Amino acid sequence: MFCPVCRAEYREGFTECNTCRVNLVEDPDNISEKIDGEFLLCRACQHEYHDDEQVFCAECGLKLIRAVSRDDEYVFLEEPVDEYNSSESIVGGMPDFEHLVKIEDEQSAILIESEDLNLLVGVQKLLDAAKIDFELRLPETGENPLGTLLGSGNPLEREFPKILVRTQDEEAAIRIIASNKDLGLAELPPELQGAYDDEEEEAED
Repeated sequence: MFCPVCRAEYREGFTECNTCRVNLVEDPDNISEKIDGEFLLCRACQHEYHDDEQVFCAECGLKLIRAVSRDDEYVFLEEPVDEYNSSESIVGGMPDFEHLVKIEDEQSAILIESEDLNLLVGVQKLLDAAKIDFELRLPETGENPLGTLLGSGNPLEREFPKILVRTQDEEAAIRIIASNKDLGLAELPPELQGAYDDEEEEAED
């Protein structure tokens, strides 16, 4: 028997993990048993659902996964999948973006990472209108289906959905989202501001 949270192995006769205080399971990689304190979790916006009939997140439409919370961390009880409700779209109406593509890691640069899905949709709309290819990538979980979503309690260790662009498009993409007042993001970084000012002066001439 195994603990579904810490994966400790117990001899026959034990029914509960002494550390995690949850019931033991026969196969930690394929948990069919109901786990004490489990709920359904959206790993994108981190909303918890305690209704067993809920399948997809009401906020973003991502398929929910079984999870428990231990020491301010989420522990997955099953392998997450990037599946969205076909009858729902992200954040109440994300359109089909023409320039939403798959970008290889060696060609990519992270443009923005945020738990605010409305902000991410806004950025995608701007990039799509500018005909800049981009990818929306959800948090990685690693090879272990019981990997944690949150770090050791440090907010900086948490992973959020992110938008990636090709490295050659990074500067143009930064200018577009930084100059859009509706998004409420910070101004251009100093290393790009000089080049941006030069371009504006050339345009005025």
